[in-house]
Amino acid sequence: MAERHKLDWIQALRGIAALLVVLTHARRYLLDTEWRPFVEHYIMPAAQGVDLFFLVSGFIMVYTTRSADGSLRYASSFLIKRFARVWPVYAVAVLLWIAFLAATAQPIAPLADILRSLCFLPVSTHQPPYLGLPYAIGWTLNYEFYFYVIFGLSILFGSARWIAFSTWLGLTLVLAPWLAAGYVSLLASNDYHLGSALAGQLTNPMVWEFAAGVLIGLLYQSKLSIPRSMLSDALIVACIALIVATSWRTAPNWIHGPIRWGAPLMLMFAVMALTYKNAEPRVPRFLVWLGGLSYSLYLLHYIVFSVITQLFILAGQEKLTTTWPYAILIVPVPLLVAAVSRRYIEDGLAVNVRDRLLALHARVFALPARANRQVTTKEA
Repeated sequence: MAERHKLDWIQALRGIAALLVVLTHARRYLLDTEWRPFVEHYIMPAAQGVDLFFLVSGFIMVYTTRSADGSLRYASSFLIKRFARVWPVYAVAVLLWIAFLAATAQPIAPLADILRSLCFLPVSTHQPPYLGLPYAIGWTLNYEFYFYVIFGLSILFGSARWIAFSTWLGLTLVLAPWLAAGYVSLLASNDYHLGSALAGQLTNPMVWEFAAGVLIGLLYQSKLSIPRSMLSDALIVACIALIVATSWRTAPNWIHGPIRWGAPLMLMFAVMALTYKNAEPRVPRFLVWLGGLSYSLYLLHYIVFSVITQLFILAGQEKLTTTWPYAILIVPVPLLVAAVSRRYIEDGLAVNVRDRLLALHARVFALPARANRQVTTKEA
């Protein structure tokens, strides 16, 4: 199955999701112009690339853990790999952002907030789901890593892993809000006023999008499928048209969450998964390449934008930064930085961190086996 399914279409979705977020932030250069209504209505909805990321993450975690044996060794190895995948690049991004703020004499968040964010902990419940982090782009990583933790712990329940996973979601996303606030919301912008930043994160409906990705991943592994045909391709196109239509018809009232941007994305993703499980599409190599850069592109593009804009301001060309040519031409630049980051941080630093942690992990789990052999030898 692993050889037959390359999942290039998943990589393409990752790349598209990252590029959509980049376009969303490029629009800010036109917010102080007469084009503001246009970019807010037609470009701001590209932020739903985040919702697509969350769906893909849920799906991929199911796919990559299909051989999970329920052991502590497997679960801990899974968490180490996920930590090493996301933390090094994120830590570099946070440090680069702080360095940029310091170099431009802008306010820097308190050290406690910076350290909290580096531990994937929220800072505040102000304007959920964004969590008030020192490097605002990192809010998605809080939800991402939290999902990895509960997903990894559910592996320990073996054949009952999905029951354990579902139960935890029910407790945190349904029961806890109901008991504390008297209602349950599916709006990611909702604030239950729980008085705790962490509780606000754990109960935020954004988590449902990871759960939807998990469900679609399970459907992908099931016997259910949609035969690949012109009709199925037309259905996928119709789903994409629905996404565009709902985004532009209701913008800017719609935003992140399972019943806003997330709902039509879930439908499209489910149809793609059931269609492509037996007949994967040919994906342009550029999109596969873009998917490989998606994590670095997502995390670093905002820093790249900020640095370039600051250079224009220092050069006395600030007026150019509020034009369409600037907003368009600045978009490809983060791709170069992301390619460097992929080579030296993701495939370099992050892989090194992963390998070192896995080596330590192997030694820890080898100790009981070594001790048992010694006892057996003595008894013999």
